[in-house]
Amino acid sequence: MLSALGARVHIYVRPDYRARFIALFRHVLNCDVRELDFGLPHPIVLVSFGGSGFSVEFTDLATSEPAVVDDAHAFRGAWIEFRASDASKVHTALDNAGIPSFAHAGSKSRYFIAPGGQVFRVLDIDYVGP
Repeated sequence: MLSALGARVHIYVRPDYRARFIALFRHVLNCDVRELDFGLPHPIVLVSFGGSGFSVEFTDLATSEPAVVDDAHAFRGAWIEFRASDASKVHTALDNAGIPSFAHAGSKSRYFIAPGGQVFRVLDIDYVGP
């Protein structure tokens, strides 16, 4: 019945991570970051890049960033996969910005934890695999 995955993901982040989360995607990863006011306690943030993007709702109901950065303590919701023309360059930018990363036993990829706890990885645009 389904035919494709949409170009948008909506995630939740605690308000106390808002400034750091926005700075990661706006300044480190050079994405277009816009705030959209829908009358919620905090504006929704839309992060756009390469024809796709994701929205972020800031709420106290979201999970917290883990105290320990490793696979055993990582967020157990949806993890996001980003693609880049030079993933190693993005990894370097994330490392330089102090974004924590960890290894997952089921993958050869590095996984990063955005401020607030959202887990993501960055793969080369032409990566083929699981």
